[in-house]
Amino acid sequence: MITNDRQYRITKAQRRKLREATDAFDVSEAASRTGSEVLARAELEALQSEVEVLTEQVREYEALKSGAVTVLKASSLDELPAVLIKARIAMGMSQRELAEKMGMKQQQIQRYEAEGYSSTSLNRLTEIAKALDLNISEVAEVSGTREPVVEGDYSDLDWSMFPIKEMYRRGWFENFTDSLAAAMSCADELVQDFIAKAMPRRQPALLKQRARIGGNTDTYALLAWQCRVLLLSRMEQRVQSFERKLLTDAWFRKLAQMSQHRDGPRRAKSYLAESGIPLVFEPHLPQTYLDGAAFLLPNNSPVIGMTLRYDRLDNFWFVLFHELAHVVKHLRKGKIEDIFDDLDEDGDEVEREADALAGDMLIPDEVWESALARYMMTDESVGELAGELSISPAIIAGRIRKEAGNYIVLADMIGQGEVRRQFPDIRFAQ
Repeated sequence: MITNDRQYRITKAQRRKLREATDAFDVSEAASRTGSEVLARAELEALQSEVEVLTEQVREYEALKSGAVTVLKASSLDELPAVLIKARIAMGMSQRELAEKMGMKQQQIQRYEAEGYSSTSLNRLTEIAKALDLNISEVAEVSGTREPVVEGDYSDLDWSMFPIKEMYRRGWFENFTDSLAAAMSCADELVQDFIAKAMPRRQPALLKQRARIGGNTDTYALLAWQCRVLLLSRMEQRVQSFERKLLTDAWFRKLAQMSQHRDGPRRAKSYLAESGIPLVFEPHLPQTYLDGAAFLLPNNSPVIGMTLRYDRLDNFWFVLFHELAHVVKHLRKGKIEDIFDDLDEDGDEVEREADALAGDMLIPDEVWESALARYMMTDESVGELAGELSISPAIIAGRIRKEAGNYIVLADMIGQGEVRRQFPDIRFAQ
C-alpha cells in the first residue's frame, strides 16, 4: 500500500521499468536461457502480474488523493490500520501534518504506517482515529454475546458435518481442555470459532477455488484441514515479505539441488521461509486423500500445505514443486486463490500445466529426453544422472517409475521413510 507521495513516485517509476521490461521481453530468448518455454512464459507472466499489482496500488492512492473516496469501511479490527492510512490520505493530510496534530514526530507516523500499525496499542489507534475525525463505532460492532465473532459468509456451512472428533483428537480447538463429550456438546461453537479465526473474511465455498480431488472426498474435512494450515502458517517465521519476481529459474535450481542432501526437506522449508513462503506440514484428515495445497492470503502472499501422506523423498520433492508451480503460474488474487491436490487423481489443464512445470524444474526437459537412465532403469544410470544434475536420485527414480507405470523397479532409490522422520514434532497416524 502506498502511504505518501514519495512512495507514489517510486512505485510509478518501478511500474514504468517493469512495463518496459515486459514490452521488451523475448519469450524465445528466455526459453533458450532457461531451457524451458514453460519457465520463460511463467517469467513473463510474473512480470505482468507485478505490473498489475503496482497499477492497482497507484490507482488506489490516486483515488484517495483526489477525494473521490468518501466512505471507508472495515469488516474486522484487522482492517482498521489500513482504514486509518486511507482516511489520512483521503483527507489530504500528510504524515507530517498528522504527526503535528498528534504531538509526535513525523518519523513515528511513518514507522506506524510502514509496519501497518502492528506494534501500536489499541489506545494509540483510538487517538489516531480521533485525530482523523473517525468514529471507531462505525468501523466495528460487537454483539455483546458470547457467540464467536464470524465476519465472513458462513451461511453455506453445516457445523455438524465437520470431523469434530478428529479435530478434538489433534488438539485443534485452542484453549479447550475439556472432554470429547463436552466438545461434542458445544461442537457448533468450537468449529465456528476455529473457522472464523482462520478465515475471518471467508467467501462462499468453491469461490476462486480449484480442487484435484476424488468424488468421495469429504469437503468439510478439506475445509477444516485448510483452516488448520492457515492458522499454523501464522506461526511460521518469515525472513522477508513475499515477492513473486524472486522465484526465478536460478531460485528453483538452488531448491532442487537441496534434494541431494540428507536433510533436504528441512532445508527446503527454511529456504521457502527466507522467500516469504510458509511451508506447513499437517497430516491429511480421513476422506481427503490430499497430497498438498497452495493458498493465497489476503496480502497476496502464498502458503503451501503438505500432508506427507506418502513418506518418500520422490513424492516430497514433486509435490513441493507442483505447488510452487501453482504459485508461479496460477495463484492470482480474484482468479484462483485456493488449490487442493490429490496427485493420484487425473488433472485438468491447470494441473497438467503444473505437473509439466514441476517436472521441468526438477529435471530439465531437454536433459530428460536423452537421459540414459530413463531407458536403462538401473541404479547406476540413475545415480550418474543425479550426480550430473546435483539432485537426489529419488527424484529421477520416482519419475522413471511414474512414467513407466512400473512401481517395482528402483524401489530402493525413492527414499522410502526418509521424510517424516525429519519433522519429529508432527504426529502421523500409525
